Amino acid sequence: MPDRSRRRRRPRWRRPLAIGVGVAVVLVAGGGGVAWALSGRTGERWTTATVAMGSVQQTVSGTGTVASASRRDVAFPVAGTVATVKVGLGDTVTAGEVLASLDPTSLQNALDQESTTLQQAQQQLSDDLQSQTASTTSSASTTSASSTSSTSSATSSATSSAARSSTQASSSTGTSPVVTKATQDVATAQQALLAAYGAAHAALGASTQALADAQAACTGVTGLDPATVTADGSTPSPSPSDSATPTPSPSDSSTSTPSPSDSSTPTPTPTSTGSTTVAQVQALIAACQAKLSSASQAQADTTTKQQAVNDAATALDQAVAALQKALGGSGTSGASGAGAGATGSTGAGSTGTGSSGAGGTQSTAPATGSSSAAATQSRSGSASLGSSSASQGRVATAADILSDQAAIDAAQSQVAMATQELTLVNLTSPIAGTVGAVSLSVGQHVQASSTSAVITVLGTDGYVVDLTVPLTSLEKVKVGQTATALVPSTSTQLTGKVSSIGVLNVSSTSTPEYDLVVALDATKDRLFDGSSAQVAIAVAATGQVVTVPTSAVHVSGQSATVQVLANGQVSDVTVQRGAVGAQLTEITSGLTVGQVVVLADRNQQLPSSSTNQGSGLSGLTNRSTTRVGVGGSGGFAPGGGTFRNGG
Repeated sequence: MPDRSRRRRRPRWRRPLAIGVGVAVVLVAGGGGVAWALSGRTGERWTTATVAMGSVQQTVSGTGTVASASRRDVAFPVAGTVATVKVGLGDTVTAGEVLASLDPTSLQNALDQESTTLQQAQQQLSDDLQSQTASTTSSASTTSASSTSSTSSATSSATSSAARSSTQASSSTGTSPVVTKATQDVATAQQALLAAYGAAHAALGASTQALADAQAACTGVTGLDPATVTADGSTPSPSPSDSATPTPSPSDSSTSTPSPSDSSTPTPTPTSTGSTTVAQVQALIAACQAKLSSASQAQADTTTKQQAVNDAATALDQAVAALQKALGGSGTSGASGAGAGATGSTGAGSTGTGSSGAGGTQSTAPATGSSSAAATQSRSGSASLGSSSASQGRVATAADILSDQAAIDAAQSQVAMATQELTLVNLTSPIAGTVGAVSLSVGQHVQASSTSAVITVLGTDGYVVDLTVPLTSLEKVKVGQTATALVPSTSTQLTGKVSSIGVLNVSSTSTPEYDLVVALDATKDRLFDGSSAQVAIAVAATGQVVTVPTSAVHVSGQSATVQVLANGQVSDVTVQRGAVGAQLTEITSGLTVGQVVVLADRNQQLPSSSTNQGSGLSGLTNRSTTRVGVGGSGGFAPGGGTFRNGG
């Protein structure tokens, strides 16, 4: 009996000893930043953590698309039929290598046709010039009205034709000194008109270029946001000048030859941080005013040159009328109608009848456009004038001469374009790389600058990830911040940096989003254009700061609270947050090291593994054995929250 009694009592003194052993487990997260004190004693309700010092890394994450840093979709700049395709998918090409070519036959035919049109226009001008000094014609021009042309200059062939017309008229009129002098006057007036026309054309080209320069220079001022001005904080006036920006001549021309570039004041640019100093604003205004002044001067010069054309046209018509009077007299003359210079028009009016004698005051100027339609109108007008002047015995007017010259200019532009197009039959690669796609075939007719009939070349200078970030995260992201990316084609974690941030809202919903590009560092792993990438951008990192588990922070709108456990009682404490990471959150005010915060209420049901997705602290029970997850940003109910973008 005594032995049995001793054996039966032994467990009684051991059990209290086992129960008395502490079961608190200290777990360290984020390099020792926070200690969780987990108790398994009967009746323990709260899962808690102790406020401690630690480091926090905040990230902004998102899903993007992998793309080559250099990608070129190359298309033929001219229309035609594909003759050869020299590359295939996956081929390596060098910069300048021929990828495909067009059949040049149609382009050569177009050049031949434009050359013929130019020759006809030149012959028409020559015939009209000679008609003004021909002794067999007894008509005189009296009036001509048009605005000055915005295209082209007098050609040497026109001057030669004017000289020949003078010589031929002198030989045919014989010995009359009056006729000889009148003929010479006409030839001189012809040359003066063509020279004035060329000068007006050059002046208009210079004016157009000066206006474009002024608009470019003043954009930096008119588009300036006063809020970005730094230094003394003053807000410069966005209007650099009270005078309005000068406008080009009413007679439009898209074929005007720009004047040679002058020594212009460089336009200052804002600082790389996106702000603009007061000194830079002042420089922008000065540059704008200088360009506006140059544009105004160029406009005034154009107006002067246009008036010179009007005067020269009047002088020519008067000289022709004087010659016709010297040749013998009265008769009918074709009066040139008004042809105000509209883009693409010839500037020549309809013919009419009038009396011989000195011509009245008139102004003339053709107007031509740069398009093929305008050129066709100019040429057709010139042909019509030819059939109604020299070929029908009518004396050409000053308006006819200017219209002929405009037709020549238009034809010369078409010849230049056709010549250039003939050199573009070969499609070349602008970069070295690998052929990613071939979307054209031999025999296919392609349009100029097609967006579908292309050959895609992928460059060799790496890859980028294109993604969007919400407005709430945009202010945290800066160019140059480091990032990591995971892609399906490799298990390696790729690294990179933010290379650009968009400024326009690209969202189609009410939540604004902005483009962001991450340039990936060089890697030997194979990446594929168009594949997805999970990106995490490190937007903030701290040293040793006051931290709590992120799941302990409850966020509502702009405020954040933490439940603090003291003397068995739980109370809500408002806190200010700094950096917010997946595991830890920096607390800048509201808590002190050593305080105990509540992570979860054990009396409430915990999230299941399907909803928790293995993130945060999971699997906490009333048992003393606890497993802590360290991979994600989840938390406990109530209200721990998930911070996908770190904030």
